[in-house]
Amino acid sequence: MANRPYTNSEIQEKVATEARKLSDSDLDKFCTKHHSKLIFDINFPLFLRIPDHFTYAQKSDAVKDEKGVSRSTWRFEFKRNGFSYAISTQWYPRNDEYVQRWLRKMHNS
Repeated sequence: MANRPYTNSEIQEKVATEARKLSDSDLDKFCTKHHSKLIFDINFPLFLRIPDHFTYAQKSDAVKDEKGVSRSTWRFEFKRNGFSYAISTQWYPRNDEYVQRWLRKMHNS
C-alpha cells in the first residue's frame, strides 16, 4: 500500500458509508459499470444490488464473476427499499484520485 491514502477496506467502508446518503436514482447509477467507470475509473459496478430475501449462499454466489472470483464484498453491506448492496473490492492505485475527489464532493454537499 505504499503511499496510498486508504487501504482497499477503508475505501470500501468510506464509500459505502457515504453512498447511504445518495438518492435512490444516484444509487441506481452506481449499480452500472458505465457510471462506476466514469466516477471511480473502476471496471465493475460500484454496487451489486440483490433482493433482501437472498440467502447467504445466494449472496456469496452473487458477488462472483463468471470465473468464480469474488468482485464485491458484503462486509460493508447496507439495505434500502427491499434490496441489499455489496460494494466492489476492485480498487487500485489509479482509483485513489477518483475516490478522494468523490469523498470530498460528498462531504461538501
